[in-house]
Amino acid sequence: MTQHRRDTGYVDAQELTDIEAGVYEAVATLEYSGRPVNVAEIVRVTGLDDHRVRAIVDALAAKGVLTPASAATGVFGLARRDWSAAPETPSR
Repeated sequence: MTQHRRDTGYVDAQELTDIEAGVYEAVATLEYSGRPVNVAEIVRVTGLDDHRVRAIVDALAAKGVLTPASAATGVFGLARRDWSAAPETPSR
């Protein structure tokens, strides 16, 4: 039985498609490595097209999984780090 929680940023990883999970992992990797996490970088590392990445990032932001892009910078970040190998470690 899958438990659904309503607190911000919680999504059961099994609810994500492979492509959505790949985009999430790309954001996590870029953020951890200190690289900019914007749509252009996500497109570059995933090989997906811009339109698809934007739709996925917007959906993940709406679910509270990603912090929404800043209007000025267009940068995204993880809302939670509990999927991380080192969740107590802040971004570099």
